[in-house]
Amino acid sequence: MKSKWKVSSQYIGGEKMYIALRVLDTSLPQHGGNVETSGEYSSNHDAVQDLVDQLNGGTKNEHQDQ
Repeated sequence: MKSKWKVSSQYIGGEKMYIALRVLDTSLPQHGGNVETSGEYSSNHDAVQDLVDQLNGGTKNEHQDQ
């Protein structure tokens, strides 16, 4: 069973970067072979959160003015 989409982060070149990610099989540990990503890495958390909301069936741009 796939998980819901979520915002994942990691430091790349000293900068915190974000990407939309979900686990492909929730009965297994999360690792590089058990995840799917959408979009590209971004330093803008709110933009990635908007994508996650959209992928999970919500609406886009809910976080843009916060």
